[in-house]
Amino acid sequence: MTAPTDVYSPSEFHGKVVLVTGGSDGLGKHLVQTLVRLGATAYFCARRAEPAEALVKELGPSAKFLQADLADVQQARAMVDQIARQAGTLDYLVNNAAIDPRIEFASATDADFDRLIAINLRPFFTVTHAALPLLKAGTGKAIVNTITTNYMLGLSPFTLYNASKSGIVGLTRSLARELGPLGIRVNAMSPGWIMTDKQLREHVSEKDKQDLLDAQCLKELLNESHVTPATLFLLSTAARGITGQNLIVDAGKVMQ
Repeated sequence: MTAPTDVYSPSEFHGKVVLVTGGSDGLGKHLVQTLVRLGATAYFCARRAEPAEALVKELGPSAKFLQADLADVQQARAMVDQIARQAGTLDYLVNNAAIDPRIEFASATDADFDRLIAINLRPFFTVTHAALPLLKAGTGKAIVNTITTNYMLGLSPFTLYNASKSGIVGLTRSLARELGPLGIRVNAMSPGWIMTDKQLREHVSEKDKQDLLDAQCLKELLNESHVTPATLFLLSTAARGITGQNLIVDAGKVMQ
């Protein structure tokens, strides 16, 4: 059998330009760290400057922080305009920013729902729409939207959160068809409960860990290093025939 000559290599990210929303902690931070170490220029946004500036200090000039509250449409579009002025192009977009408050449905308010839509769903439209001319000029031409497995499992108290995140599925599927003729691929990645520093600090108990292991096919707690390779795969040329899909990274919990 003849070996393929166009197998995906991490070196293909060298010299590329990427935007990661919500890139100062958790999954986004690990992805930014990895992309910079692979030679990419990684723009990332966050609302809070302090952790983002610490990341830039760690990674150097290839990590470029843009402060923005993506719930503000003008700030979201201005952020992309800044990339246009500085880089003139964009190879990859990873829509990742989100919040995950625990809100009981009976006590939820209209303001709670509006806030989740404004942060977890609308920026996937706003940022992608603003970035489209840059992606058309880029060479990577790939978008990855971060979702969650929560909406598949119907977990509580996440009804409002799941509503905001599940809308990304429809957005991904339709955008894949609409942008396909432009050569732009659009995929989603749905992580399960990932043991980020924030989750461990604010939400995860020892009982939660054991319950999670009991529910998973693979008896290993997942962290950012399990998710970043999946995102890189969807961005890479190895996935050049894949669009409109949702890749689940949850150690097999959804299968239970």
